[in-house]
Amino acid sequence: MGEGDRSTLKLAGIWKTFHAGTANERSALCGVDLALSEGDFAVVIGSNGAGKSTLLNVVSGEIVPDRGSVTIAGENVSLAPVHRRAGWVARVFQDPTQGTAAGLTVEENLAVAYKRGQARGLSYAMTGRRRRLFAEALEPLGLGLEARLQTQVELLSGGQRQALSLVMACLRHPKVLVLDEHCAALDPRTAEAVMTATIRAVESSRITTLMITHNMQHAIDCGNRLVMMRDGRIVYEADGAEKANLTVDALVERFHLTDDKALLV
Repeated sequence: MGEGDRSTLKLAGIWKTFHAGTANERSALCGVDLALSEGDFAVVIGSNGAGKSTLLNVVSGEIVPDRGSVTIAGENVSLAPVHRRAGWVARVFQDPTQGTAAGLTVEENLAVAYKRGQARGLSYAMTGRRRRLFAEALEPLGLGLEARLQTQVELLSGGQRQALSLVMACLRHPKVLVLDEHCAALDPRTAEAVMTATIRAVESSRITTLMITHNMQHAIDCGNRLVMMRDGRIVYEADGAEKANLTVDALVERFHLTDDKALLV
């Protein structure tokens, strides 16, 4: 990374092809370049198969790109597996059950998250100070989880588990937060509570964030950057005043325009 480059997350020339050399060959990412500074909140949209999830998996380390580099806070992590990136990257999945351990209590899950990226054994020693820290992190959700620290997570609703996953992801202020349609499986009321909590956490801690959504209103309301993908490429980006002035109708029109152009290629 150059001396003047202040990007927290930088993707340079990312290519990824699945089943190369077979009849099922599919190019998922085609030369993707993306740079996000500290505190940038980029919302990624696109139709199914556009490359959104592959992009997030490359950032989190689930997938190693065929070509290109992934740099986080100045360090090239292109070949680093998920566990090596745990100190830099946190992720919230669409499925509320993926981000939490059902057999542990709320506070035990938070204790695991608190030690993310550090050497840890099986001890979850709980102090009064740490309990207060956990309760203070949960209280803004408005779901009453701060009073249920000793409740088994398997007894929580899907929305409560997803809210807990978000708090766990943000607890240690990661360099990069990856949100994979994290509100898609929730009821509308809980989805809004989790989205509000997401915005608050990202803004207060200035966490560089990538969020996939199919909700056009969320794409407009959330974040300061918008990235539209199609066929493994970024086909449209908006930030600043351009993003602030977007409407759902304009975004849908832009979305269909890229589809129409692709059909002419």
